[in-house]
Amino acid sequence: MPTPPSAVEQGPVTEPNLAAALHALDGAGLPWLLLRGEDDLARPSGDVDLLVARQLLPRLDGLLASAGFCRVHAPGHGTHRFYFCYSAGEDFWVKLDVVSDIAFGPHQQLKTPWASGCLARRVHQGPVWLPAPADQAWLQLLHLVLDKGQISPQKIDAARKAAEVASPGDAVAGLIDRRIGPGTAAHVLDLVLSGGFDGVQAMAARMKSAWAGGSAVPRLIAARNTGLRLLGARLRGRGPVLGVMGPDGAGKTTLLHGLQAAIPLPTKYVYMGMWGAGPWDARFERIPGWRTAKKVLRLIRGGLVARAYSLLGRLVLMDRVAYDALLPGSGDGGAVHKATNSLAFTVVQDPDILLVLDAPGDVMFGRKGEHSAAILEGWRRAYRTLADRLPGSSLIDAAQPQELVRRQATGIVWRRLTPGAGAAAEAPAAALSLHLWRLLDWRFLLPDLLPRTVGYGGAVGPERESALRLLDPEAGVIRPGHDGEQGKGYEVVLLAVPDLALFRSAAAALEPGGWMCVEVRRSLLRRSGPRTLKGWKRALIRAGFQDVGVYWNAPTLDRTARIVPVASAAAIGHTLALHRDVRFGASKAFAARLAFTLHLFDLAIPEGSVLGRRPLDGRPLDGRPLDGRPLDGRPLDGRPLDGRPLDGRPLDEEPL
Repeated sequence: MPTPPSAVEQGPVTEPNLAAALHALDGAGLPWLLLRGEDDLARPSGDVDLLVARQLLPRLDGLLASAGFCRVHAPGHGTHRFYFCYSAGEDFWVKLDVVSDIAFGPHQQLKTPWASGCLARRVHQGPVWLPAPADQAWLQLLHLVLDKGQISPQKIDAARKAAEVASPGDAVAGLIDRRIGPGTAAHVLDLVLSGGFDGVQAMAARMKSAWAGGSAVPRLIAARNTGLRLLGARLRGRGPVLGVMGPDGAGKTTLLHGLQAAIPLPTKYVYMGMWGAGPWDARFERIPGWRTAKKVLRLIRGGLVARAYSLLGRLVLMDRVAYDALLPGSGDGGAVHKATNSLAFTVVQDPDILLVLDAPGDVMFGRKGEHSAAILEGWRRAYRTLADRLPGSSLIDAAQPQELVRRQATGIVWRRLTPGAGAAAEAPAAALSLHLWRLLDWRFLLPDLLPRTVGYGGAVGPERESALRLLDPEAGVIRPGHDGEQGKGYEVVLLAVPDLALFRSAAAALEPGGWMCVEVRRSLLRRSGPRTLKGWKRALIRAGFQDVGVYWNAPTLDRTARIVPVASAAAIGHTLALHRDVRFGASKAFAARLAFTLHLFDLAIPEGSVLGRRPLDGRPLDGRPLDGRPLDGRPLDGRPLDGRPLDGRPLDEEPL
């Protein structure tokens, strides 16, 4: 395997977020390379195209998430994986286009087995791995001919430079001739070097029609990928719902349209205004109950649309939310008005991100000329008071220029999608250390606030990583399959939303008497490992951990205000009392108390932490629990080695 690039070697200036992603790939120990664009890394103008070893794919999402990147799933694009990162300081998005195979054509229908050979011949330029010069030249030419179908005037110089480096005797050229026909590579070079760019389109058509081999006919692959693309891009899991509140003239609609245009993620704008003018008003406005019926229909339609697109993995941009019904005077419209407000709370999904736009009354009056400056100022104060009561709300100064409002809102959305990404670099220097220590509140659950050695793994972003290094400057990253050296384990290990393989590696890397903190979210779609906090508690107990405890991070891991021990009824009651003014607060409190009474609270809470201590018994750190079984649950009594624990279930199929 080639020697990784030295940190002291000079290389191209690289955008900081992109540099973090490349550093994470280097740390994986598997080959990768930059396919093209090594001179455009300081501020990439387009996609950053990377080729990685296929063995890296199971860990790729976690590696790039640790560097602050969010994946967007886009079916129908072959092996292409797309990752995005937002730099709030520069108001700039970085997009990674990562492939594990080399395929050409607009639908990736022209497959090749060239990836492993290109990775084996890679070279490095400073911190960036590149294809060998001949490979890079041919990949550039084929990208223009087969993917683009033509060489545009802007790409003529790049095509000529590539043709001057390439030759018919190169490894890729030989593969082209064997795949399409003898002399094809030389014909491509002659066409480019002679300036016959008008013939490129016909040449591309002949090459595509003569393409042979692969696991399926190229036309079938193209048809399949075309159909899959109709599903559209999506975020992982349920897409977050962004709600915007504020008086008339605060700029709600302007902000949401600006976000939809600027954020390169799958989004859906949903207007929830219930009293706005409609196309049927002129015909039906005199019918008794028309306005109420229109409000109900809009509630149902908007609520269902928002829920549907959230389930499809879109970022839902909700213009107005049901929380408006909590404003003073909103319940004074009689029984019908109260009923429709209750319907709004039932049908309309709670926003995951709530932005409250705040501007002086005279500014809002100057924008729309509606109501009066005094009335708008009164509404402004009401919205500010309401924002203090609602969990997860963010107050934004809407009197500043629209571009600054959009940038601030984009940063809030991005921090919700990738907790901790980039926030450390943007925090004021004076408050940086205190801000980072806030991310380490879980250490108060340990016997020692300052452990000697710290390991971490999973979805740990740059900000959390910086915080962990305040505890231990030599804090180490734990990855699946790397169990650490015997006698050199960690005193404390933090895992953020791990899978089962990472949990096993972390358990083996923990020294006797060491503590593990597992931060998890409830997910019924999890493919590996337990799906709830109760399930993770069982997993730690089965693995031999002692003093296992479950803690509720209220309200969420991203915005933890309290870390509540699940075993304490008093702590849970006090926490629920803080949210009694939130809509359905009484119902939620009753359901939570019922779950606690039935010993199901750790099954019901959505996010929290599970702690456990490795016993002080001197056993090797091989993952074996106290009953002698390996961590994967295999018995030592002669039963088949099928990975099943004593209760007959595989650990990675834990139903809880």
